[in-house]
Amino acid sequence: MWKVFLVDDEEIILKQIEQTVPWMDNGFEVIGMDTNPDKAVDRILELKPDVVFSDLRMPQMDGHSFMRTIREAGFDVEFVMLSAYGNFEDARTFFQQEGFDYLLKPLQIQEVQLVLEKLAGKLAKKKPFAAASGTSDVIDCSLVNPAFSELIEYVKANFAEKFTLNQLSKKFGLSAGYICNLFAKCHNTTLTCFVTKVRMEHAAELMKDKNCSLKNVAVECGYKDYFYFNKVFKGYYGVAPSQYAGER
Repeated sequence: MWKVFLVDDEEIILKQIEQTVPWMDNGFEVIGMDTNPDKAVDRILELKPDVVFSDLRMPQMDGHSFMRTIREAGFDVEFVMLSAYGNFEDARTFFQQEGFDYLLKPLQIQEVQLVLEKLAGKLAKKKPFAAASGTSDVIDCSLVNPAFSELIEYVKANFAEKFTLNQLSKKFGLSAGYICNLFAKCHNTTLTCFVTKVRMEHAAELMKDKNCSLKNVAVECGYKDYFYFNKVFKGYYGVAPSQYAGER
């Protein structure tokens, strides 16, 4: 799994982020967190996470200085900045320093989900997910565990449903961590990215029917919120659903 480090001067916020964000479903693991950015610098350089989620406004050191300190130490890590203020100058400064993404507090899980999927895509280019999970070559999942093969077929047949590793763990009698590792070994991806791929391919197939409305496509693919579907689709295919449908 890809490793995450969290930094926020409020401990209660750190705990909320750690406990509410679907990290494992997306192939991420929180390996550390700190309320003091000065101490966090040393811990990050020691633990070497793949991504850091950091608060912007902290009394000891602001998020921009914190990110710059890590960069100047020669460590290549992705940064996601968290802020309670939608300030244009802050966002511009962050992206000028090659930050990955910028999220507003209070965090909305759908928005975090989009960022995690984009992060997974970028990190996979740096280091394949299977390698990040401690494996090497992708293997045939049917040879690994029959229950996992059943799980895959279940997800493909019921892709419009909402899945979590914990739900699948109970249903198929496999631990959540084991399922996560098998997705890496057998498909070089995460549960969430796997489901998104199946959904997006189905959406593209449905769009071949010019009489099928895009809102119906979204619903049939498991997205009740069309605007969220639009963001996911654009992130996957690079164009909005309306443009994609028009090109077909």
